[in-house]
This record gives sequence, C-alpha cells and structure tokens, in this order.
Amino acid sequence: MSQANVELVKSVHPPSGTNLASLFRQDADSGRFERLASLLTADFEVVGGDLRGRRGLTMGGHGIEGLIAAWCDWLHPWETYWTQVEDFTDAGDDRVLVLVRDHGRLRGSDSEVENIGASVWSLREGKIARIEFHLNREEALKAVGLAE
Repeated sequence: MSQANVELVKSVHPPSGTNLASLFRQDADSGRFERLASLLTADFEVVGGDLRGRRGLTMGGHGIEGLIAAWCDWLHPWETYWTQVEDFTDAGDDRVLVLVRDHGRLRGSDSEVENIGASVWSLREGKIARIEFHLNREEALKAVGLAE
C-alpha cells in the first residue's frame, strides 16, 4: 500500500516548476481541482505546521475549499511562487513525505528567494486525509520520525 500512497500523492502534486501563484489565483474556480477533491477524505484538513503564526497566517482549513483558501492566503504577497520536488518518500504509517525547494518572488521585487521545505501527506483508505506544510525541512522530518 505504501508505494500506492506515494503514487497517489505524485499524481495530484503540481509538477515541478508550476507557478502556484497563478494556479491558485486563476484556476481555483475552473474545476481544475475536482480530481483532487474526489481524492480527499470527508474530514480532510490542511495545516501549516511551522507556518502557523507567520505573517498572521492560520494556514489551515478543511476540505478542498480550505486547501485552496490556505494556499491563496499564503500566496497573497507573491508575484511568482513555484516548487521543485526533490523526492517523494514513503514515511510509514500511511504518510508520504514530499521534499521540496520553494522559489518565489514577492510583488514589487526583482529578487528571488528560495526555501528548503517539505510536506507530510497522511492517507487513509486510499484517500488523502491531511496535508501538513513545513517551511523548515527538519520540522517535517521530525514529524515523521526521520530527523537525524
């Protein structure tokens, strides 16, 4: 089942290089997220992990609407924001660890910033039950018991 979980997360994770600022601003109402919505449990939640409290973010919510709202809140100050996926790893206990490098440019800026982060996807009965985002990769590794 663990490889099936990894493949499920890969199938819905935006491809590396996708401008997430555009994706969530322009496509949130386009039906683009219908497939993802069908793969979420009824009690799906998104949480910010170590993002909570930064810039006043709550970075949390329930269902596909909560996921979209959390991303829109996070992406508000960004002109561009894209993720480079480094690895999808079976983290045990029906969890998938996604290691990423986030890149972005704030509105009104010419400078790009980079962050080494991760997300932890928890699955239940073949559906996504929770996504927890971490700006600090070490925090994500701790969350799944893989910290050194």
